[in-house]
Amino acid sequence: MLGKLLLTAAIIVLAFYAIRQRSGGGARAGTGADQRVPGVRGLAGLLDRRLLIQGAAALLVTAMLAGSALALWQGWTRGRDLVTVEVANPATGSVERFEARRTDVGDRTIRTLDGRQIRVSEMERIIIRD
Repeated sequence: MLGKLLLTAAIIVLAFYAIRQRSGGGARAGTGADQRVPGVRGLAGLLDRRLLIQGAAALLVTAMLAGSALALWQGWTRGRDLVTVEVANPATGSVERFEARRTDVGDRTIRTLDGRQIRVSEMERIIIRD
């Protein structure tokens, strides 16, 4: 998950760099004398449109980053939830209950809150109660 976030951030940084290089090269090419040609209003309108597009892009990127941060935070807090884990043995009918964090429950292992590592056999079932 962290790799996906870092990849997304790298792409965003590269996109900003490319846009800045593209817009910076064209604006610095002209001199003051070249800018006094007729149709300056058209140039001002183009700059206003460019600023509007850049603002919308910045808003979109900000919303994406905020959404990613929210998803990461929710996943982390969900993994920290306490759950009751029941290990049922169908041969004997016995059921043992343990408390663990959601991220500490694996396919065949459980790490309880008091630090015990419990391995479950193929025959037993793990039941997670929220």
